[in-house]
Amino acid sequence: MRGRGAFQIAQMKNRDARIFELCRHLRSAIDVFEQIAAEPYAPPAKAASGPPIAEAFLKQEVSSEKLAYTIKEAATALGIGRTTLWKAITEGQLTAVKLGSRTLISSEALRGWIGTLPRVGA
Repeated sequence: MRGRGAFQIAQMKNRDARIFELCRHLRSAIDVFEQIAAEPYAPPAKAASGPPIAEAFLKQEVSSEKLAYTIKEAATALGIGRTTLWKAITEGQLTAVKLGSRTLISSEALRGWIGTLPRVGA
């Protein structure tokens, strides 16, 4: 038998009503756990209507190339310093976007910027 009887309640001096409320909630939670243990979860039967939208999206072919690079990744990929990238961004030669606190450069912007650089040699 769970809970407190009259004797246990009488033994408690300075009772706090919040304790009784907490115990009631804990008993309810234990009851739910007992129901879960008695009746294990069975996933619902799938409908034969076709793949959900999320599965269809995941099956789409995605290119292995990244769409955008962080400053550090772009500098590493190009073999240049981060300062050079920041200078190109501040001078307006290279476009970048902010996503929260991150600065991202699209792969198209990187290719376009590299194409505008002067060529060396013949």
